[in-house]
Amino acid sequence: MIGGYLQHRLGAKKTILLGSYVMCAGFLLAAAAPYEMPWLISAGYGVIGGLGSGCAFSLLVAVPQAWFPDKKGLVTGITIGVVGISGVIMNPLCDYILAARGYRTAMLTVTGIYAVLCLGALFIEEAPEKSHMEEKLPEKALSQEKNATAEGRQYTTKEMMRTKSFYFICITMALAVPAYVLVNPLMKSLGMERGLTGGQALAGVVAASFANIIGRFAMPWLSDKTGCRIVLQAMYGASMVSVLGLTAARGGLFVLLISVVCLVYGGVVSVFPVLVSDYYGMKYQGMNLGAVMLGYGLVSVLCPYLLEAAGQRLSFVIAGAACGIGVLCLYRLPTLEC
Repeated sequence: MIGGYLQHRLGAKKTILLGSYVMCAGFLLAAAAPYEMPWLISAGYGVIGGLGSGCAFSLLVAVPQAWFPDKKGLVTGITIGVVGISGVIMNPLCDYILAARGYRTAMLTVTGIYAVLCLGALFIEEAPEKSHMEEKLPEKALSQEKNATAEGRQYTTKEMMRTKSFYFICITMALAVPAYVLVNPLMKSLGMERGLTGGQALAGVVAASFANIIGRFAMPWLSDKTGCRIVLQAMYGASMVSVLGLTAARGGLFVLLISVVCLVYGGVVSVFPVLVSDYYGMKYQGMNLGAVMLGYGLVSVLCPYLLEAAGQRLSFVIAGAACGIGVLCLYRLPTLEC
C-alpha cells in the first residue's frame, strides 16, 4: 500500500528504486547485526527488507498492467513468474554460501546481487495516460473493461474498501494460503514418511517448485482467455481435492498432489492482481493490491500456529475446507456498485 501511495507523489520509477534500496539497506543491516541481537537481524531482513520489497513489488505488478491492458494476465504472469524463478536460483546459492562461508558472507553476497539487479529500475517507464489503454484495447475488450470497473471508474483504495466485492476478494485470496503454507515446509519430510526415499522426496520438492513457477506464468495467461473467475474457481477446486488427498496419499500420488497445490498457489498470487485491476481499475492498482493482500499476509503468519494447535491431518482438512469456501466466495463475488 505504501508503494502505491508513493507512486502518486514520486512516480513509479523513483518509488521502485527507493523500495529496492530500502530492501537492500535492511539486508545490509541484517548482515552487520551482532549475533547476540537476533531482533536486529529480524528487523533488518523482515521489517525493513520486507517493507522495501513490498513497495517495489506492488508497482512492478501495476506498471506493466497499465502498459499492456490487453494482456494484463500475461504481463502479470511474467513479472511474478520471474520472482518465482529467482527463488529457485537464489535458494541453493544461499545454502551453498551459508555452508561454505557463513551467514554474514551469504547476506552480504545477496545484498550485493540485489543492489546491482535493482539498477534495472532506471529503465522503467512511468505508467501511461488513460488514453493509452483506449488505444491499446480493441473496442470489444474496452467495453468489457469498462463494464468490469463500473463503466471505467478508477477506484481509490478508500472507495474500493466501501464495496462488498473488496471483502470477498480479500477473504478469498486469504483462503488459498493455508493449503500451500501448511504443505510447503513439510514436503521433503512428509514425503519420506509417505514411502519416498530421500532422493525421491527431494525430486518431489523440485517438481513442486517448477509447478509453482508454471502456475505463475500459465494461469494469468489463461485468465486473459477465459476470465479470472473461471480460472480461480478451477484452481481452488483442484487445491481442495489435492490438499485433502494429502492426508493419505503416498509415493508418486503424494508428489503429484503437492505439485498441484504449488501450481495453484503460483497461479493465485499471479491472477489476483489481474482480478483487482479488472474490478477497480489500474490507476490506483499499487495501493489497491496492497490492501487486498492484507488478509493474505495475516493468514500466512497464522498458519504455523494452526499446524501446531490442530496437528498435521486436521490442518490439511481445514486447508481443504478453506479452498472449498473460496470456490463459493468466487461464485458469489458481487459485481461492482457504480
